[in-house]
Order: sequence, then structure tokens, then C-alpha cells
Amino acid sequence: MHSPSQVHPQAAQAFRHFFQELREAYLERETLFTQIELALLCREHVLVVGPPGTAKSAIASSVLGRILDEKTGQPSLFAKQIAESTVQTDLIGPVDFKVLTETGRTEFITEDGMLGATHAFLDEVFDGRDMLLRSILNVLHERELKHGRRVTTGRIECAIMTSNRYLSEVLARSPELLLAFADRLSFISFVPKSFARRPSRAAMLHRFASNMRPDLRAGLTLQQLDVLQEAVERVTVSSHLLEAIELLADELERALTAQVSKLPDYVPTKYFSQRSVVKALWALKAAVVRDQLYRRPDRPLEATVEDLDALRWFFLLGGPQAEEVESLLKVAVDPRERAQLEIVRIEQKAFDAALTKVRAELGTGVEREAVSLGAAEDLKPVEALARNFQPGIVSTTAQRLRIKLVPGPRHPENRTALLGAARGLLAVVEQRVARGPVEGTEPRAGVAVFAALSETLELCRQVPELRPRLPAVCDSVARFVMQALELMALNAESLAFDESVVLEALVGLADNLAEELGRVGELLALIAEGSAGAVVRLRAAESEARRRAVAALRQRSESAFPGTRGRRDPLDALAADSRRLGQLEQALCKLDPAQRGLKQELLQPLGFAYARDVLSTTPFERIDQLSRTVQVVAENLRREGLTPEPVFAECRELLEVRLREYVRAIGREVASPPPAPHAAVSGEAYTFYRSEFSSHLRDGELAALSGLDGQLAFARPPSAASFLSDGIREALARVELSFVQTRIKYLRSWLTQLLTGLPGAQAIQNRATADQVFDRLVKSRFPLLTLKEGELVRIKGLLAQLSAIPGELGESARKLEGVLRGIDEDFSRFSKQLLELRASL
Repeated sequence: MHSPSQVHPQAAQAFRHFFQELREAYLERETLFTQIELALLCREHVLVVGPPGTAKSAIASSVLGRILDEKTGQPSLFAKQIAESTVQTDLIGPVDFKVLTETGRTEFITEDGMLGATHAFLDEVFDGRDMLLRSILNVLHERELKHGRRVTTGRIECAIMTSNRYLSEVLARSPELLLAFADRLSFISFVPKSFARRPSRAAMLHRFASNMRPDLRAGLTLQQLDVLQEAVERVTVSSHLLEAIELLADELERALTAQVSKLPDYVPTKYFSQRSVVKALWALKAAVVRDQLYRRPDRPLEATVEDLDALRWFFLLGGPQAEEVESLLKVAVDPRERAQLEIVRIEQKAFDAALTKVRAELGTGVEREAVSLGAAEDLKPVEALARNFQPGIVSTTAQRLRIKLVPGPRHPENRTALLGAARGLLAVVEQRVARGPVEGTEPRAGVAVFAALSETLELCRQVPELRPRLPAVCDSVARFVMQALELMALNAESLAFDESVVLEALVGLADNLAEELGRVGELLALIAEGSAGAVVRLRAAESEARRRAVAALRQRSESAFPGTRGRRDPLDALAADSRRLGQLEQALCKLDPAQRGLKQELLQPLGFAYARDVLSTTPFERIDQLSRTVQVVAENLRREGLTPEPVFAECRELLEVRLREYVRAIGREVASPPPAPHAAVSGEAYTFYRSEFSSHLRDGELAALSGLDGQLAFARPPSAASFLSDGIREALARVELSFVQTRIKYLRSWLTQLLTGLPGAQAIQNRATADQVFDRLVKSRFPLLTLKEGELVRIKGLLAQLSAIPGELGESARKLEGVLRGIDEDFSRFSKQLLELRASL
């Protein structure tokens, strides 16, 4: 802001002389100068369009180039002709390379751009690229530049932009761009190619023939303009006029939109947004100051209905007056010129009709607003509430009244009735609060009552006329809430004497209590504004009531939880109780997060029962089957929210008992008679080995036992190296060693019988004999068992695990490894000799 050096009359006189001189120099440009005057007064921007040779650029330069700063004697003006090659730095200022090289951030020297000047002149603005123009419009509208973490506020107040293009050309090229200009620029003016009055052209030709150039000597300073802009800020606009602006904008938008359906190529000059309505308010204030400068110097700085006519220069495309438009249309040849003049004529007629309608409606503004507010509809429920208090109706009535009173009716007369309803509602609530939380059959105040109190306090807090009563109302509500909190705790504690309460009922009670205490918390925030001292006591009471209620609900939950042990399926019992206890825990955690774990505590006995039932009754023939059962039990426990570690620790002895029984059952001696000579060769020995041994000798169980022990490692005792005892492992190892020994004994006998029954290599003299021996060896299926099926390799693996066991058992396993190697070597030697001999014959 420049420091003003002259008084208001001097600034007014300078402003008048400055623009009167311009009007004399540039003929038939009255509307354009009026729009520029308003733009300078309310710090807005102007777009001037029209064909070449109509003095658009000359007028812009003559205005902005001659408004001087008293301190420097120079204009504060940024001027630039826009071209397709123009870039952003040409307008906002060059990049600060010092900052760029030192920090890597891109910042601009805005003092060298348009933000660094008070005024800006952008010539041929539509010759620039669309993206550039949109960014420049945003900078001009916001009057600041955001670059990285830095926001630079500019000095720019008013920019005049010109273009030789018609608006129809801009619309055809980019409708969105024209919409952006219509939304962000307050004033748009069209300068026609021809003069409407014959003397104007004659005067222009006479001046040029006499070599008479415009002699512009009247001066205007930035400081004088500041004085007038301060006057604009002081203009008052009544609620009556604010309503008129809204009505005019709405009516004009409807009228111009109706024209769009008639003229497909027509687009209204003004985009009717909330932003444009606010700008219209400042245009109206500027029009009041301008009227004071030119017509009525003694008028007060207060807008009147007559000033609404000046909004035509804001809402419409500026141009010739109505009678001059008709004259220009008669001589216009260029279809673009005619189209632009038609727009001026259409919008002027629409504005005149809209303004006439609004002026007629303004007289009934109070009645129309009263009907829309419906104050009588709020008085009826208030009167009914005095007889029968209903919290829900209190809440909705308080909400409606707050919406209607804040910010409130435009007309003070309509506020009186609403305030009467609000005061009546406040009295009803105060009477209800004075009676205490318990009333009628209600055991205590509930969520609906607390919500009604919150809405009432919010109404009292936001309505200025009611705010003086806020402290007293807050004190009475605080006393009410203190009693209500005590009743909440007592109500929860009374559950200890009610044996009929089931778990589901406790869940509902906990949810209701959490909701009520949540409403109390919201209420305390409102009470704090009117009675800070009471809130301290209430917060302590709320914490104590919460603690007592949670303790009572938990105690009653423990006694009310019978479980469902009588059900046939233990998993169904566990799942059902898990759901119920999960709901209860969730409800209690809303009251106190420390209650997490209640479900685990109450459900764990059922988990023990379920695990014991499944682990003790589920049959298994291999340890792998028992492992799968253990996995299913653990997964079911986790799914129902139970930690399986303590459950399996409790079931450890049970598992060991079942495993001991299993070891004893499979450890009985299996008969292993040596195969008869004919069976060794015929394949019957193979059939006996696969059928009898596979069903009775369950080797590999030691590895399965190790897997089960690893599976249960999470539940092993802290002092133990494993979950299962060493005794079970040793007993199973002995049984498995016995199984392996039986297999090896049978294989040794089988191979001996086989080699005895077949002729040796020395006895084979020809190929036929070799083929016969080979066929008998294959028929015995001993090669199939040892080579293809890998039985010797499998037994070797079992012995390797057993031989790792220290002591006598490991020593026995190592001895069996020697026997197994002997079997492998004997068979390999015989089969190799046979194959080599057969190949050589």
C-alpha cells in the first residue's frame, strides 16, 4: 500500500479529470473507460477484445502508463506483448540462478515480472499458448506465485489484457480457455470496428488531417488511487442489497442460459460461480464510489437499489449502448462483428429484464424469507416439548434453529421469531436438566438426552444473542452430567444382583455404555467453553464411572459365562463361545483398551476341553496322522482367538500316553520266516515282503516323531530341550531298529536262497544258459526291489538315523549297516558277473 499524500477531494478531482481527458481523446469508448475505472477502484482486471485498429492498446497504455508513483515519478507498470513463443518466465520473472546453483531449487525473480508492478498490460493475450494463459490467469487472480516451498505475494492490482480476436474465435479455438477468463476476470469489453455516431468519425479524420495527437496532460498517482480504493472498502452493503445481488445473478443466469438453447454458438460472457458473485459485490462497491466521484459527491458510501444498474458493466460484455448497437448492426458487414454486437444486444436486454424483475421482488423480500425460514414450524415443537420432553425432537429442533440463525436471516425482522423459538427451546432444556437424569420409567439419561444437550449447547454457543446465557446453562448441564455418570456406574454394578443377565445382554449394555460415555466426552468439550472449572471435576467423575462400570461388567461376565460344554461337537462349542466372548471383549475395549485378553481368559478352559477331547479320541495308525490332528487343533484354536501354547502344554502328558500306547502296539514281534528255495526264485518272496512287512513293520516313524516334536516346539517347557520326553523317542527307536533288523534278516535269507538256487558264473557256458539265469533272476524280483524301488537305500537311511543315537542302540544299528552292505555287495557282484558274461557270449 502506498502512503497517501492528498485528501479525498483532491484524489476525486484528479480521477475525474484523468478519465474525462481520455474520453475526449478516444471517442465512443465510454463503456470501456467505465469498466477500467471500476477495475482500478476494486483492484480487478479487464479484458478488451475487438478488431485491429480500434485503439485498444493505445487506451491501455494511456491509462496504465500515466498513473505515476509520487515517490519515483514513474508508472508501476509491467507491459508485454504475448506471442506463441512467450514462456512463463517472460511474465513472472526470470529464474534465480543463484538459488538454483546453490540449492537446486527453482525460484523466480518476481520483481522483474508482472507481480512486481502495481499494474500490467498484456497485449494480444490470446496469441499465447493455452497452458501459459491459464497459469497466468491463476497468478493474476491469486496475486501470488507458488514456486516450491516458497510463496511470493505480488503487488499487482489491475491488469488490462487486449486481443484482436473476436470472442467467437476464442470460443471456437478453446471453449475452456474462454470459460477460465469469464470466471476470473471481472470486466470484459468489446470495441467495435465502426463508430455509431457520424460526428465521431469526422472528428477523428479532422484530428489526423491537422496532425493533432491526443494531448493528455491530466495526471493521476498511485497514492490518489489508494485513497479511492480505501473508500471502496468502506462502502456498506445492506442485507437487502446482498439479496438483490443474489437474485440478479440467479435471474440473469437463467435468462442467458435460455438464450444458449436459441443460439447454439452463444456463450454467456460471465460464468456464474460463487467467485463471480463475490466479485460482483466489489464491483457494486466500486460503482458507489464512482457515482460519488461523478454525480453525487455528497452521497453516503452506502449502496442503494439504484446502484444495481451499474452491475451491467460487470455481468455483461461491455460495448456500445443499446441505441448505438442498433446503428452499428445496420452497417456491420463482417459476420464476426455482427455476432459480437448481437451478444451485446442480447445480454443488455436480458440484464434490463432481470433487473426490473429483481427490483419488483425486493419489496417482498422479508415475507419471502419468512416463508422459506418457517419460524412457525419451529415454535410448534418447542411448545409441545414444554409438555412432553422428547430428546430426539430437541436435537433436530436445535439443529434447524442453528442452521437458520448462523449466520442468520438477511432481514432482522425474521431473526426475532427464530430467536424466540431458540430461547423457548433453551428454557425447555433447562427445566429438563433441573429435574435430574432419572425421569419417569427411564433408569437414567441415555444417548438421546446427551445428544439433545450437546445440540442445545452448540446452539447457545454459536448464536450471539444466546451466548451470554452459556455459562449458566453449562453449569446446570454439568450438574446433570455429574449425576448421570454416577447412575451409569451404579447401573453397571447392579448387574451383580441380576441372575437373569446373559452374555449377549452384557454385550449390548457395554456398547450402550460406551456410546453414552462417548456422548459425554463430546458434551464436556462444549461445557468447557462456558464452565472450565466444572469440566475438570466432570472428567475425573467420567474416568471413575468408566472404571467402576468396566469392573462391574467384567465381574458379571465371568460369572455369566457358562460355556457350552454340553454340546456334542467340541469345535462347535468353542466357535460359538468364541464369537460371543469376542463381541463382549470388543465392547469392553471401547470402554477400556486394557480389557483386551478377556476372551482368552474365559475361553481358555473350553480350549483345553476341546483339545483334550480331540487329541484323546481321534484314532491314528501312523504318527503323521497324529501330527495332522495336532495341526488342525492348533489352527482351530488360533482361529477362535486362543493361544495354543498353554493348551498343548496342558495336553503334553495326554500326547505322551497315546504315543506310548502306540509304540507298545506296533512293537509286537512280527514273524519273519526265511523264504523257501522255490519262493526266492519265483517272486513269492517279493510278494511276502511287500504285503506282510509293509502292513506290520511301520518303519520311518522315528522321523515322523521328530517332525511332531518340532511341530510342538512352541509349547515345550522352558527347561526342556524338546516337547516330547526322551523315553518315548528311545522306545520308538528300539521298535524301529527291530523292524529294520527283521527286514535285513529276511533280505539276507532271500538273497542267499536266490544265489544258491542259481548256477554260478563258472557253470554258464553259453548264451542260452546265461539268458535262462538272467530270466530267473528278474523273475525273483530281487533286482526290482533293490534297484528300481531302492529298498536297500531306504533301509540305509533308516539305519543312518538310528546309528546316530548314542549307546547300545546306535551300536546295534551300525552292525546292521555292515550286514546291509554285505547284501548289497553280494548282489552287486553276482549281477555284474552275470551281465558281463551274458554280454560276452
